[in-house]
Amino acid sequence: MSNPARVCVLLATHNGERYLEQQLESILNQEGVELRVLASDDASRDGTLELLHTIAARDPRVTVLPQGTFGSPSGNFYRLIDEADLEWAEFIGFADQDDVWLPGKLARHATILRDQGVDGVSSNVVAFDEHGHESLIRKDTPQRLADYVFETPGPGSSMLVSRRLMRLIREQLQNPDSPARKAWSHDLLFYALARAAGCSWYVDPEPTVAYRQHGENAIGANGTLKAAAKRLELTASRWHRKLVQIVVESCIHVATPAELPRLQWLHEVLSDVRGINRLRLARRAGEFRRTPRDRVILATLMVTGLW
Repeated sequence: MSNPARVCVLLATHNGERYLEQQLESILNQEGVELRVLASDDASRDGTLELLHTIAARDPRVTVLPQGTFGSPSGNFYRLIDEADLEWAEFIGFADQDDVWLPGKLARHATILRDQGVDGVSSNVVAFDEHGHESLIRKDTPQRLADYVFETPGPGSSMLVSRRLMRLIREQLQNPDSPARKAWSHDLLFYALARAAGCSWYVDPEPTVAYRQHGENAIGANGTLKAAAKRLELTASRWHRKLVQIVVESCIHVATPAELPRLQWLHEVLSDVRGINRLRLARRAGEFRRTPRDRVILATLMVTGLW
């Protein structure tokens, strides 16, 4: 880029020594942008913190915050957002400790944000495991009216957002009347706040992240029986429904006049998901998920009371 974008990457770590150096190398080798990395470690018991300080000592673009205890990747990212320098950064990205960013990711997405005038971008990713198996995880299906409170537009590691959107996100995380900080899916929360506030979001069909799958993934990629079983178990525990309720309540605080009635309806129906309200939700499942398969699955789970 002739005028390189200033990008701050927020890196959250927890016991990530095994893959961290490869992840950071893929970030620091990104070309075409002016880069800074802000790292926060969540009470690691391995050599993660020491490795971060070693890398920071040899690369001044890396800053390591004092270690803390946050209890989840989302809590760690929320701490990073509190600390990020939004006066310097034009765009902000989010890094897990175990993925690999493909060359050109940041420059490509910074160009999309600038040229298309959108506030958020994410992408398809390629999931891979230690056996060398790879699969494309598609997230670029057409957006729906309310998919933003039910599913992400891609892993958080694929996201890049504008300073304007990050300020809105920070304001809501610091808003004592909003439950935003209770959301345990930061990538869903960021996308939801953007869409509810009328910001535009682009999902890039070009994969930009190699999404590592291993036993310590918080949830992992769709597309395998193991991942499907894990999601069904979480759904039956009301994990997803409770998350959606938190996200809906958070979005109400920033909603445009066009989005507010839809969010208020969801808030009302979700407050008592029994009998007729299950059917009311199921009838509108077409608004909630981006693929026909996922709409049918969600509607079925709603009708049967499993969601």
